[in-house]
Amino acid sequence: MARSSSAQGGLSHWLVRGLTRLMFLLVVFAAGALVMHFGMHAGERAELQSLRSQFESLRADLSRSQTDLAALRGAAEVEAGTQRALQDKNAELQQELGRTRDQLAFYEQLIPPGPAGTVAVRAFDLRVEGQFLRYRVLLTRNAAPQADAFKGRMRFVASGRSQGKAVKIELSPPVFEDDEAVSSGPLAAPASTSPDTPQGADPLALVFDQFQRSTGILELAPDVSIESVRLEILEGDTVRAFRDAELK
Repeated sequence: MARSSSAQGGLSHWLVRGLTRLMFLLVVFAAGALVMHFGMHAGERAELQSLRSQFESLRADLSRSQTDLAALRGAAEVEAGTQRALQDKNAELQQELGRTRDQLAFYEQLIPPGPAGTVAVRAFDLRVEGQFLRYRVLLTRNAAPQADAFKGRMRFVASGRSQGKAVKIELSPPVFEDDEAVSSGPLAAPASTSPDTPQGADPLALVFDQFQRSTGILELAPDVSIESVRLEILEGDTVRAFRDAELK
């Protein structure tokens, strides 16, 4: 009996020691597992944080690149718009230059040949309006550079018949006592040689450099049947140019 009890006690002691060692090993294993687990997750978190940092940096670079690209596109659009505007302006100027060149060539053809200062009647037109003649005149002058303006006067000499005889009379603009009646009537067009002619000035006076357009009206003599009219351009008492026109 004593041996049996001793054997049982030794077995129990051995089991306790074995369980204790087993528990110690389990605790050590668990601790190691926990250390390895948390160590691995810490490394992953660090790597994840690094990747996040790289992602944010790349996203910032991309945003800056997109901003720069938008600025470059805007500048390119502005430059293209400016270039188109300049091209349109250049085309407009080319057309204007062509028109000006054509006008210059036309007016150069109107300049009379001959020495400097030569005056010519390029156009002279008459039209009967009741008891009046309406005239239109275009004069040109071959003016030298820095030359003074031509100063002269128009004279209209009519050829016709009166009481069966050939006559010549000088025609003049009518003198109206009531200017308001004239301005509201059918002869309201100005009888001056230019829009700048002062009120009361001689409507047949001329002052020009190279070109002069003149329009106005002349009074007809009631007892004369006019057939034609000669326009004379006077400088003082000298006739510098003349042209005849038939009545229409």
